[in-house]
Amino acid sequence: MGRLERQSMLTGRKVPIAFAVVVYEAALRSPLVGGEQLRHLVKASELRNVLLQVLPFERSIPRALMGPMVLLETSDHERSAYTECVFISDLTADSAIVRRVTERLTLIRAQALSPAESVHFIERMANDHHG
Repeated sequence: MGRLERQSMLTGRKVPIAFAVVVYEAALRSPLVGGEQLRHLVKASELRNVLLQVLPFERSIPRALMGPMVLLETSDHERSAYTECVFISDLTADSAIVRRVTERLTLIRAQALSPAESVHFIERMANDHHG
């Protein structure tokens, strides 16, 4: 899926898809991330269907560092979980795994900055980029 197609998922539907995203500070501080990308995140967080949180270094917990994960829910409330680790990625609807991913995400979101704090955090980083 191309970048523009992914972008249209945020805004291009009558009933927009809801996104709740937690980004670890290390991802934001990557040398590949510039001020423009950080400002784009802030702009995306202003959409009514986007909830953005940052998990700063000082609040990280071991469960947050186990690799990326995505929790998906259909309009019929069917849930699936996508997880990645060093050598494998997996998409499953197995209820036990979905429950564990949900619990992990809940713990991470509880440790993360609030959405407003997260926007201020990213804005400060973007301003420090001078670019």
